[in-house]
Amino acid sequence: MKKYITRIVSVVSVLLLTTACYDDQNGNDYDVALPDVHIEIPASAYSAALGETITIDPIIKTDIPEEDLQYFWEVNGDSVNSQGQKAFLPLLAEEEQARVLNYTAHIDRNITTLNLSYPCRLHVRQKSTGRDFYSSNTFTITISGISGLMVLYGTAEHSDIAILQAEDFTPNSMTLPASPTAAMQLYSMSNDGLLIPGKGKQIQQITSLYFTTYLAYYPQILGARCGQILALTDKDARWIDKDGFSAFGDWNYLFYVKGEDAFNKNQPRSMYIYMVYIFGFDGGDIFSINALSSFPFLFADATTDTPLNDGHSFSFTGQICMPNVNPYPCLLYVDAVDGNTNHKGFVGLRSLSPGYFSRYSFLLDTKNDDVPFNPGDMHADLIKMARDNRGHALAVLKGDNTHPRFAGKYFAVDLQMNGTAPTGAQTTFSGIPQYLFDLAPLTNINDARFFEFGLTQNMCYYATSNNVYQWHIDGGNISSAEPLGMIDGSTWSPGGEVTMMKIIDNNNDTPTHNSSETIMLVATWQNNQATLWSLHMDLMSGRISKAIRFDSSNTPGWNFDMPILDASIKNM
Repeated sequence: MKKYITRIVSVVSVLLLTTACYDDQNGNDYDVALPDVHIEIPASAYSAALGETITIDPIIKTDIPEEDLQYFWEVNGDSVNSQGQKAFLPLLAEEEQARVLNYTAHIDRNITTLNLSYPCRLHVRQKSTGRDFYSSNTFTITISGISGLMVLYGTAEHSDIAILQAEDFTPNSMTLPASPTAAMQLYSMSNDGLLIPGKGKQIQQITSLYFTTYLAYYPQILGARCGQILALTDKDARWIDKDGFSAFGDWNYLFYVKGEDAFNKNQPRSMYIYMVYIFGFDGGDIFSINALSSFPFLFADATTDTPLNDGHSFSFTGQICMPNVNPYPCLLYVDAVDGNTNHKGFVGLRSLSPGYFSRYSFLLDTKNDDVPFNPGDMHADLIKMARDNRGHALAVLKGDNTHPRFAGKYFAVDLQMNGTAPTGAQTTFSGIPQYLFDLAPLTNINDARFFEFGLTQNMCYYATSNNVYQWHIDGGNISSAEPLGMIDGSTWSPGGEVTMMKIIDNNNDTPTHNSSETIMLVATWQNNQATLWSLHMDLMSGRISKAIRFDSSNTPGWNFDMPILDASIKNM
């Protein structure tokens, strides 16, 4: 028996030696004869916000030369393999695979959900033999949401979206970032490299506190809408997921009635959010998108309160102002009536209540009243309209070529009532408007590109291609204009071509850590580089109390290759 066992052991030993020699010569199975590769990942979980980078330097022990190794970082995500099964698929593009992982967090077809932990591994292949090795421990990556300043940037042909994280733009519910950072190309990165067609006009998120309040009543409708982002250009519009920045709808998504029965023309002009309402300007029409329906407004005769037509006779500009003007708490502007572009003027909206037969009152027939001008017949285009802290509606307009006084020139108006109806008045508008201002004396006013109004009468601004000017209102008079400067008297310069000027509304739907201050954003473009200024404005003087500059020199990740066109605060 002993001899028999010894003989078996000898035969097995010979077979093993023969196999090893065969492997050396033919390369069929090196698992026994060649060195192994042991891979460890330093941590079990990694996370980053969209646009941030996850870096992993694995611990690899092997005698195989480095040049004979190939690395594949893989994730078990939401996609399936060619057999239709979930599997570990490449986390990075082939040209980005390397020993050290540098993964810029983004949403794609395989990683579709934020705040979800996805299992990952490192796969190492020996090039000369094709042998595969895997990390001894799997790990997870989690992409968290991102908040800050949404920046819409682009050219005349296309646009993209970035996020600037900094103290000035952090919602008050979020922890302040350690230092400013920028996450670029969030839209194109999450939409297969595609850009938004057209030159950017507006970016806005639905984050109204009123939406949160009404969620209990309309959880399905408002829950789906809350947080969504609209990116609007001069050619198109995109509704974008607040977490992953993937596009899920066009302009028509805003409207409940679609197809042949739709009222809207699919001609996006602008969007305005007020409380639980969304106002959509489509072509020349304005729609109220409340909790349960979307409908075009109708208008009524100012004296008889009788509906005149189906609401499509007026062509509205894309602006709304909410001044203290009873009985019209909402002001709009008409740029044509029944196709007649010579008839332009302000319109008062009486009610915003859902289900109420909302009507417009065209502010007509004040020509016989003792007022400076007829707000219902302006012969001018509306440029900018805003409300100050007195509740006054201030507006800048540019006269038509046929305007009797301001042909092709800028002028401003104060539409607040003076409280007393003029003697012999033909209307009940109680003295609308108060003042009209000739802006011709203001420095370089004919070259103005942007206008802004702040909370006080000292906070009136306009920007030319290379400078920002300040002026103020004193009753029925205006001051001269001077370059915007610091509160201590020192100078400030935008330092490039001004591509955007915008005051962040401190009463907006996303309060920030600096909501007690007025911040004006000024974007510039010079030497193919974009700069963004966050200007803290002094309410009393209207000048700058603090100027913060963001650019590639002080903001990691900053890589704007196109001019900045609009911006607004994003919550989570």
